Amino acid sequence: MYEMTLADCLFMKKHRFLFLASLMALVLLGGMAVVACSNNFKHVPRTGFMTHQVKNCDSHIPFDAYWNADDKKIWNDKVNGVDGKKVLMAVVPVDTVHMDVRPDTAEGFDALHRLAEYFRKSVTASMEKEVAENPHFEMVPPGTRGAYTLELAIISITPTNAKAGIFVTALSGIKGGGLVKRFIKKGHIAMAGRLRDEAGRIVSEFADYEEDHSALLGVDTKDFKKYAHHQRTIDEWAREITDVYSSTYGHWTQKRMISFNPF
Repeated sequence: MYEMTLADCLFMKKHRFLFLASLMALVLLGGMAVVACSNNFKHVPRTGFMTHQVKNCDSHIPFDAYWNADDKKIWNDKVNGVDGKKVLMAVVPVDTVHMDVRPDTAEGFDALHRLAEYFRKSVTASMEKEVAENPHFEMVPPGTRGAYTLELAIISITPTNAKAGIFVTALSGIKGGGLVKRFIKKGHIAMAGRLRDEAGRIVSEFADYEEDHSALLGVDTKDFKKYAHHQRTIDEWAREITDVYSSTYGHWTQKRMISFNPF
């Protein structure tokens, strides 16, 4: 009768470990692929702000909807500083008129307008930072001759419920609490943007939909300020908008693909 030696045991353990490691890697990569290919285009409302609301099929672009006019050479020459050209960019106040559902209280309108101004400042600050690193990119006031104009809009929004956040925190240590968390609706926000050239022609449009990054995990001061949690999403959008619209066409822009929210 064959008896396993120590070497045999070690050999089997080694291959068992390699098999399990390979299996886990395949599962992880499969999950990442699903997340990477997910698109919230169906959640982006049609509110009349966008002329070309086209589902984004370009993995280089981080938005759910994206359309670009056929003027790649004009744009790329400016971004690359060909013949001394440069991109002049102006950001105008954020539109809050083109929404699927608008706030029905004075408090809601005030909070929405504060968030819209936060959006404008976040994008402007991000682009101004880019100016210091890109000699072919310059921020200018709206109305400047020869400038591109970036128009942004908040087209849909719901706040994260502070009471729900407290409830979820209380459930954290209770058996079965995780199941209840799945049925608590998180807030969401959707934005749209369009870029006009110096002649006022729309040369690019984009839109994106995101659920609240807070994911109702715990409670902080933002829970008690209407729409405040969406500032995190807006800051991420500001980085992505800057990356796309201060670079050549087809530039790779990284988007956060994995959420650490288990609910």
